[in-house]
Order: sequence, then structure tokens, then C-alpha cells
Amino acid sequence: MTPLFLRKAKQLIPFLLLSFSSGIFAHDSIPKFDFAKHCKNADAYLLYSFTDVTYDKTWSGYTKYTSVNNKLVVNNSNGVDQFAYLNLSEYVSNNLYEIEVKTLKASGIVIELDSSQVFQRKSGFKRFGAINYPIPGVEPGDTIETKYVYSERPSFRQMTDFVNLYTNVPSLKSEYSIKSSSNLAVRYKGYNDFPEPEIVANDSLIYCVFSMEKIKGLHQNENTCLPCELPYMYYSMEKEEDEPRSWKDVYNQEFNVVTQPIAFDAQNASYYGRWKRGVIGEAKDSSKYHKFKLLHQDIMENMQMEAPKKSELLKSSGYFLKEKRMNPLSVRRLYRRMLEDLEIDYWAVFARSKRTGPIDPYYIRKGEFDHVFFAYKGDGEELNFLYPHDNYNRYQINEIPTSIYNSGAIITKPVLTRKIKKSDKFIKRNLELAEVDSVEVRGIKLPGTRVHQNYVKQIYYSTVDLEEKTIPTKYRFSVSGGMHTDLKSFFGMLNQDEEVSTYYDAKDEYEGNEDIIAIDTISEAKLKQEKPFGYTINAQGTLKQGVSFLNDSMASISLDKLIVHNQIESDQGTTDLSYYLDYCFTDYIMMIFKFPIDIDVLDIDSYNLDFKNDFGEYYFNLKMVGSNQITIQSNYKITKDKIPTNKYDALKELNEFVKNIKNRRIVVKLKK
Repeated sequence: MTPLFLRKAKQLIPFLLLSFSSGIFAHDSIPKFDFAKHCKNADAYLLYSFTDVTYDKTWSGYTKYTSVNNKLVVNNSNGVDQFAYLNLSEYVSNNLYEIEVKTLKASGIVIELDSSQVFQRKSGFKRFGAINYPIPGVEPGDTIETKYVYSERPSFRQMTDFVNLYTNVPSLKSEYSIKSSSNLAVRYKGYNDFPEPEIVANDSLIYCVFSMEKIKGLHQNENTCLPCELPYMYYSMEKEEDEPRSWKDVYNQEFNVVTQPIAFDAQNASYYGRWKRGVIGEAKDSSKYHKFKLLHQDIMENMQMEAPKKSELLKSSGYFLKEKRMNPLSVRRLYRRMLEDLEIDYWAVFARSKRTGPIDPYYIRKGEFDHVFFAYKGDGEELNFLYPHDNYNRYQINEIPTSIYNSGAIITKPVLTRKIKKSDKFIKRNLELAEVDSVEVRGIKLPGTRVHQNYVKQIYYSTVDLEEKTIPTKYRFSVSGGMHTDLKSFFGMLNQDEEVSTYYDAKDEYEGNEDIIAIDTISEAKLKQEKPFGYTINAQGTLKQGVSFLNDSMASISLDKLIVHNQIESDQGTTDLSYYLDYCFTDYIMMIFKFPIDIDVLDIDSYNLDFKNDFGEYYFNLKMVGSNQITIQSNYKITKDKIPTNKYDALKELNEFVKNIKNRRIVVKLKK
């Protein structure tokens, strides 16, 4: 069913209830439960939560006013600690139209927040920062009433949103309304049984209200996907005469405009040709695909990435190649020019991060795609993917962000009736794009990586110095597949001559743990440039923690300090939403401790464990090698990239085995 269009009517249509599609990806909603008990047991709950959005016409466009009106009951001290704060983003705090916050005491007393105390600019700053201010006088049993309005000046393409009515606390009633003058129309579509709206439309306004009652509070984390399972809706404001968006529009507005090369920077334009000939060199008779790989590799190795500068937006590819630096916009224009110069047939790829919900293949939504890149066929029939570098990450050919692994995507390319003139491939001095008239469209599934390709391996070979009470260590770190892409995107591409501390500090912050080893030198670093992509370093340093000497004849190895895996979070007792992981993976840790004298390990056979269930595995092994060496092996594996809500206990069970091992200490008796 096509999405509905709310248009002005000749007469008032009071609260007309329209039916519309419940979505092509409908799932079961949360089962019924005792809602009153749910509210009572929660730390807090909403009596109501109303968000009202109004679009007002101005001489140069539209102003969007968003009014938020909430009334929250705080049940206990945990609720006070979590919710007795006014939280506003930096943008909202600097664009407030009005605000009122009150504490309604159970005794009947009303305490009003003095906003002049909240909004105080720091010395030397013209703007407010994000606000996190304590609301006064809140105790268990009190109610917090919050009202505020803020404004925005969106472009016409930004007058759109994805909306759900869920929060982290239960709500007796929640509403989201949209209001505008009648010169605009509201195009909307609901998914997963999002409720039907109440609508008023006449010659002067359009007003629609979406509402739900008895809404369960949800705990979300980085692995959950609310739009994959629960009701939400999409809307956009349109001019009444506008037709629904087409894939031609998407291609021109979201791909063409950011990839079409610049042609009028004459001073630097010729440098592109010299660079291309110099890089290809003696390979001039090779295939066009090999030439493209050579050019791409030169960009990988020799160009620095930085944020775009306004003064350089109209510079040609030659300018950036000469400067040996690129930005996310200029590298897109360069890739397109390389593909077209080598006459490689390519597609525009439009993708959406999987935890923001699936693409709607039947209705093209604004703001749908947060990943736009290239695909082309090489010597075979398989598509190769070309993802542009950004400020923090450089992508090899066929390397894509893990957030779109195994997700649906749309690929498009122009339908050409004649060969495009070279002059029509560039943005000229008039700044007009050579827009396409029609496009070919296909749906595809983007590739991922297999569980055995996604791994982190850490090997510590430690020699225990009993006299100095130090532990010199040789360290090997290997990362592959999606874990490699995620890790390097966190701290940027690692070069061999980069400071060792930069790498290791970033790795520790990424993993969320303190330093286990202090690295002194890196002896070798290797980057694997074929899929699955990976990185390996060999280093030397000193183990900083995990081993303590109880006395001259006894040492202790604390597994809590040494066994640090990238575990999937399972801290909550239950989960309301399934887990959607980017990929399956294995995290290997091996630690070898060599003592200068003979040793015994107390109760050595009680440590070994080999556990498996439908979603993961955990293996732990402790053994003696010879008379003076201990080997510890700990492997944590996730074998499914989706963990349904009703299988959450399997994840908790897996993590519980890891927790039990980490809570143990290995006692080593030193023989003299």
C-alpha cells in the first residue's frame, strides 16, 4: 500500500481517522503485561509525554518549533539519581524559545526551577554547552513537570523525521503531533503497527496526532534495534504539487552532488594526469582494474585525510593530489574521476546502518541513507565495493563499515542512450550538475565476514624475573575482518613509525580496560591488504599487572586483570529487544609464563572449561609445560549475529562462565 498524503480540504474534517500501511517489516509487538505493576516497579514513569512539532512559513523558508511537555513520577531514590536532572543538548540549550520546570511535591508544594541559574555562559564563550542541571527538591513520590520549546531553521530536505514513542521509562500516554499551514502536505508511513493518526485539515492548517497508551519502558544499548521490531513512523513535509521521490532524485541529490568532479580549477587540473601516469608507470598495458588498484593504493599510502575546508570546496582533484591530502568530499570526486577515466562501469550504493532499521524498498524516504559509496564489477561478475575514506578511517577496496554488514542496499546507475561527453562529466563554472534523466535500480545484500575471519588474537610470552619482581614480555597482537575495521576506525590508520603509546592507549580505551602491558618497542608491524583485512604487531614490554608475589615461595596470577575479552553486554536481567550484531567473532588470549625455577600450580585441573550453546562458546585451559612454564588459553566466541529476546539467557549463561573464570586466581608454588 502506498503512503498516505494529507492534503488541505474544503471543509473541516474533525479528527478524521485514516488507515494506512502497518509496514512491510511488521513484527510481533511486546506481549501484554500488568502495566500498573510495571509502572510501580519502575524507578520512574511518565503520566504523559507530548511532543508537538509546528512548521511556520517565513520569508526565506520555514521555522520548526518543537514543544516538549512531560510529567514524570519518581518512584524511588534510584529514580531521583537518574531523572532529577534537566538534560538538554547543546543545540536545544542555544535555541530555546521558552522553558518551565517544576517539582510537584507529594505534599502539594510546588518548587519551580530558576532558569537563570541553569543558563549561565562560561567565561569567554558566547554559546551554552549541553545542560545537565539538578532539579531542586525532588524526592521519591514527587512529580517533575517539564515544558520547553525550541526552534530550528531546517532546509526543505531536512523537514522530515523518524519517530517512535518509546523511552527508557513506562508512559501512560505519549503523543507526537505535526502542524503546518495548508500550503504544505504531510507525507507519512507507519511501520510495525504504528498507530493510526487523528487528523484535522482545512483551508488554513493541517494537524495530525499520533498517540499510544500504556507504553513499556525500554532498555536500549548499542546492539539493539528498535525500528527492527517495534512501531515507528516516518514523515516528511512536502509542497502539495510535489511528486513522491524517485531513485533518479536520490541519485542526483545524494550521489551526484558529492561525487561529480570539479572542472574549473585550471591552475591544478593538469596535475591529475601527471599523477595518474606516474603511479601507473610500467603497468600502462595492464588491465584497467589493475590500474585502478594501483591508483587506489597510492591514495591509501601517500595521502593524508583531514576535514573539509570551506575555502577548498571548489578545488579540483589535481589540487589535492599535489598537496598530498584529501577530505571525505574530495576523495569521492577523485574516485569517480578515476572510474570514469578508466572506463570502469560503476554503481552508486545507498545503504542504511542495520540498527537504524531496514530500508523501505517501496517508499523512498529522505534521510534514509547514511552510507553512500561506489560499486563496480572487476574481471569477474562479483561487485567490488569502494568506500570513501573519512577523517578517521581508510578503507581498502571491498572493505566497508561493519554497521552495514549483511544489510540490504540499493544500487543505481544512469540509463544512458549515448556516450557522455567528457565536458558533461564535470561541474563547470556555472556550478550546474550534469543531472541524469533516469536510472537503473537493483536491490542487493551487502557482504559481511565469517566468524573465523573476525578475530582478535593476543599472545603474551612472559619471562618471570624473581629477583627484580618484574615480568619482561614479548607480545603479539593480531586483528582480522570486522574487528580490524572497527579497531582502526577507532584510533585511525596505524603507521609503523607512529608512537607506540598512541596505538596501545587507543586499544585500551577501545576495549575499556587498563593497561596490561607497558610497550617499549614494536619490532614488526604488518598490514594485510586482502580480504579479510587485518593487522599484526610484534612488540616487547613489561607486564604491568595480573601477577603478584605473595612471599618468596608463592606467586598469584589474577585472571580478572589478564582475561579481558570483547564480550557482548548482558548486564540487564532481561532484554526487551533482540541483539543485532555487526558480525560473529572470536577473541583469543594466550599467556605463557616461564619461571627461572621449577613450580607447582595448586589445583591445576579445576580450571579447565569447554562450554558451548547455540549462540557462543567459551574455552579455558590451564596447563603446565615442562617443570617451570604455565600456559593459559582463553577463547570467547560469538557464533550468531542475532540474539533474539527469548534467547538472551543463552548470552547471560555464556558471559557467566567467563565471569566465574575471571573471579579466580592461580596460585603458583615456587620450588627452591
